[in-house]
Amino acid sequence: MVNLNAGCTIGQVAQLIKMAHEQDSNASTLAYDSSQGEYANVAAWWHAHRDGRVYGAKFPKFSYSNSPTGTKTRDNANLKIELSTNTTAGRDDYCSLNAFRTLEVNATIDDDGKPHVKAISGLDNRFKRDGSNGDVWIMHAPLYYKVEDTGTHLEFLISDTKYDGYTDFTGQLLTDGTRRPAILHAKYMGGLDSKSLPVSISGVKPARAFGCQNDLIDYAAKKGKGYAGRCTGDDFYVQMMLLIKWATKNSDVLGGCWGYTGQCAVTVAETGKTRVIVKTSDANGFLIGSTVNVGTDKERNNTGSSSAAEARTILSKTTIDASNTALNLDGAAFNTTTSCFVSTMPWKTGACDKVQGTDGRPQSGSATQQPFILQGIEMGNGAYEIMHDIIVQATKDADGNTGHELIWRVGDTFKASKNSTANYTKIGAYPDVPKANDNQWKYFTDVEIHGGMFIPSGASGTSTTGMCDGVYSNPISSQGLRQLLRLGLLWDWSLCGLWAAILWGGLASRRWGVCSRLSALGRTKL
Repeated sequence: MVNLNAGCTIGQVAQLIKMAHEQDSNASTLAYDSSQGEYANVAAWWHAHRDGRVYGAKFPKFSYSNSPTGTKTRDNANLKIELSTNTTAGRDDYCSLNAFRTLEVNATIDDDGKPHVKAISGLDNRFKRDGSNGDVWIMHAPLYYKVEDTGTHLEFLISDTKYDGYTDFTGQLLTDGTRRPAILHAKYMGGLDSKSLPVSISGVKPARAFGCQNDLIDYAAKKGKGYAGRCTGDDFYVQMMLLIKWATKNSDVLGGCWGYTGQCAVTVAETGKTRVIVKTSDANGFLIGSTVNVGTDKERNNTGSSSAAEARTILSKTTIDASNTALNLDGAAFNTTTSCFVSTMPWKTGACDKVQGTDGRPQSGSATQQPFILQGIEMGNGAYEIMHDIIVQATKDADGNTGHELIWRVGDTFKASKNSTANYTKIGAYPDVPKANDNQWKYFTDVEIHGGMFIPSGASGTSTTGMCDGVYSNPISSQGLRQLLRLGLLWDWSLCGLWAAILWGGLASRRWGVCSRLSALGRTKL
C-alpha cells in the first residue's frame, strides 16, 4: 500500500492517489463524464477514502499560559510538517492523508452553490492555472470538527468522519442542508478578467475593484449566483489547518507580506526599456519575483504611482555601475525619468506556484516580504482580503466610554446587503473597546468558535503571545456598519495574519491595498 505518512510534493500527490486506486479494489476512482464535462463522482471518491482518524491540537487558554504553541494529540501526535520553498520540499506527513489531501482543480459553481469539477491537476491534461480553462481552486474532502474544553485548555479535533458530537466544517452545507460533494477554496486572490468578472487564476494583480463589501456583492453576482467573495468557510479552513498541522496560533511561521514597504527614486532616465535603474542600496531591498509600480507619485492609492509601469514582476537584477542596479521587469517597454519612484505593491497571484509542497513560501528567508501557501492556498500577498458574508456593527454605550463591534453573518451571500443586517444573524462580538483604546491596534488573547466562525477575544496579547495578531477598531469615534478585513497590508508587520481583524472601513470603502478572493462557499446553511 501507499505510505500515507511519507512527505510529498504537490506533484506527487496525484500519483499517490492513482496508486491508491490501483491497490485498493474497493476504492472508487475519479471518473470524468465527457457528456457532462465534469468529474461526476467526487463525493463518492472522497467518501471511499475516509480513514476515520482523529487529529487534535491542544492549546492553553491565555489565563493559564500566554504561549501560542499547542500540543499535537490523537492521530496527530507524531506527524511533522516543515516549510517548503521553491527549491526545497520540506517534510510533510500530512499531504497524502485524506483529511489533509488537496487537489488543484478547475471548477465552476452553479447557481445553487454546488461545485462542478472540470479538470484536476496531475490527473488530466485539461487543467490550467492561467485562466484558459477557468478558475483554479483547491479541493479537499468534507471534514468535521469538535472542540473540547478542559478549563485550562482547548483541544481542537478534526476528522474525515462525522462522529457523535462533531460538526461540519463551516461552509460545508448548502442552503438546503445537503453536503457539498467536495469543498473548494480559491487558490489565488481575486483578479478581474477582460469582462471585469472576478477570477482565481495565476499571474494577475489582486484587483482593487474586487475589494469592498459592496463590490463583492456586485461582482460576484455578475459571475453567477453561486459565487461570492471570501467567506467565513474559507477563513475557517485555513485557520483550523494552521492549528492542527503547525500546532500554533501564530501564522508568522509561514510568512506573509506584511513588512515590504520599499520605495525609492529612479536614478537614471531611460526610454523604451523594460527595466528601472535605482541605487544599488535600494535595489537590495527588492525581492526577485515581487511586484512593483513605477510612477511619479509615491502615494500608492493615486494613479500617478503607476504612470510609467503598473504591477510589474521583478525578473532579475543587473549591475549598472558601482552605485546603480537595474531591476529587470516583465511586460512591455516603458519610459522613466528621475522624477519617477519605484514602489512595492502586492505580489501578483501565482507567486507561490513553484513552492515544492503544500505549505511554504518562495524563499526561506525574508519571511515578512513574501506571500505563503497553506494547504496549497496562496495568501498574504500584501493586501487585505475583504469578507463577503460578515458585517461588523460599531456601536458605543450612551456614556461614550465603551465601544462594541458586533459580528453579523449571512448564510446565503446572495442575500448579502450593502446597508443592513436584516438578513444576518448576530454570532458574537469582538472585544469591547474602552475609550482609551479607541483608534488603536490591540492583540487578541484567545479564540472560540461561534456561528461557524473563529472569534478571538481579549486584547492584552502581544505579537508573540495569545493569538499573535491584532484588531483595529474605532467604535467610539465612529459608529455604523463596517467591513471585516483579513490578513494584512504591506506595512502592518506582526499585527497581520490569519486572525487579524481590521474594522475601520464602511461597506463601500475602497483602497489600493484592499482586495479579496472568490469563494465557492457563499450559499451555505448557517
